Amino acid sequence: MRLVSKSLSGVAGGKVESLFKKLGNNKLAAVGVGVGSAAVLQSSSATTVILLGLVNSGIVSLFQATCIIMGANIGTTFTAVILSFNALPIAEIFAFSVFPGALIVMSAKKQKIKNAGKVLSGVGLIFIALDVIKAGALDLKNSPAFVSFFSDIGSPFLLILIGMVFTAVIQSSSALTGLILTLSELGIMPVVSTFYIIMGSNVGSCATALLASLNGTPNMKRTALIHLAFNAIGLIIFLPFVVVFGEKIVTELSILGEAALVAYFHVVFNLLTTVILLPFVQRIADFSTEIIKDPVKQ
Repeated sequence: MRLVSKSLSGVAGGKVESLFKKLGNNKLAAVGVGVGSAAVLQSSSATTVILLGLVNSGIVSLFQATCIIMGANIGTTFTAVILSFNALPIAEIFAFSVFPGALIVMSAKKQKIKNAGKVLSGVGLIFIALDVIKAGALDLKNSPAFVSFFSDIGSPFLLILIGMVFTAVIQSSSALTGLILTLSELGIMPVVSTFYIIMGSNVGSCATALLASLNGTPNMKRTALIHLAFNAIGLIIFLPFVVVFGEKIVTELSILGEAALVAYFHVVFNLLTTVILLPFVQRIADFSTEIIKDPVKQ
C-alpha cells in the first residue's frame, strides 16, 4: 500500500495539486476532486497531507479543504469494492502486473516512468499479499482459539478501538479493510464486527494528518481537525444505527456475500456522512477556526 501510495504521488501528485488550485466554491466539484485524488493516491491520508501544504500556502481555503476531505473519504473506499468482486479473478489479473512493473523499474531512465512501474508492481503485490493472507487464514479457520478470539469480541467500542489503533499504526484504512474483508469472507469474523472496525479505521486514518500538522500553522491544524471531525461525526451518526439494525441488515442482505457487505458498508458510511454534512461545510470550517485560533500578535 505504501509503495503504491508513494509512487502514485510521484506520477500524479503534481496534477492532483494543480486540480486543487483551480477549485472555486463549488462544493460538488471539490468533493469530486477529493474522490478522484484519494482513488488515484489510494489513500485519504495522502490526499489530506497534500491539502495541509496547500491550505498552509493559502492556495486552498478551509471551505474547499472541507469538501475535498469529504470526497477523499469516499475515494478511499474503491479498493475494498474492487476486492469484493469474487466473481472475477481480480487477484490473478492484478498479480500479473508485478513482473512487467519490475521490468519497467529496472529499465526505465525517467523517474516518472519508474514510479509508474512501481505502481504496477505494488498493485499486484497487494493482491498477492491478500491471497497469502487468505491461504493462511484458511488454516487458522480450523483453530478454535483464533476463531473464538474474533467471534467473542462483542463490544462495539473495543472493535472501534481496534480499527482506530490498527489504522493509525499502519496508516492505511484500505489495508485493514482488505484484511477484515478476507476474515469475514472465511467466516472467521462476524460481518457486523467488521462494521465497527471500519468505523474505527476511518477515525484512525486521521492520525497521519494530525501528526503532520502538529508543528504547522493554525490553518494546517484546522484542516487536520476537520478531517477528524468528519469521521468522528460519521461514527456518532452510524454507531446507534449499526447497534440496533446491524444484525438485521446482514441477514436481509446475506445474498450479496460477506465481502460485498463489508465493502459496501465502507462506501455507504462515507457517502452518507458526506451527504449529511455537505450543507454544513461553512459551519464546519468556521468551527475549526473557533477551536484553533490565530496566535495573538505581540
